[in-house]
Amino acid sequence: VGDSNGVWDGRRLQQLLGNLVLNAFKYGTPDAPMRVVLTGTAAEICFEVKNSGPVIERSTLDRIFDPLHRGAEKEHNYEAESHLGLGLYIARKIAEAHGCTLEARSDAIETVFTVRLPRSR
Repeated sequence: VGDSNGVWDGRRLQQLLGNLVLNAFKYGTPDAPMRVVLTGTAAEICFEVKNSGPVIERSTLDRIFDPLHRGAEKEHNYEAESHLGLGLYIARKIAEAHGCTLEARSDAIETVFTVRLPRSR
């Protein structure tokens, strides 16, 4: 909730959000909801992509935005072989180009990717 106006590259932010949503659908629990939450303050816009699913281990979270990296359970998955593992890497690079932060956290309740977009640089 709040004002979500700002001056950013809309197409790139759409790609960033799309990559996070696709990731949530791919790796989340199929019958559980995936949520996107948008909030705005005077200083920043924040959006979070939240889903239920297996906990992402700390060692995987530490590398989750690295190029060509997938979680250990996906490394030898036939379906995963058709994907290059660049979605989260690209999302991070788009965030960095906008002066944003992109973070991930995961626990037994949910996995959350958080993007914080400053209103001014």
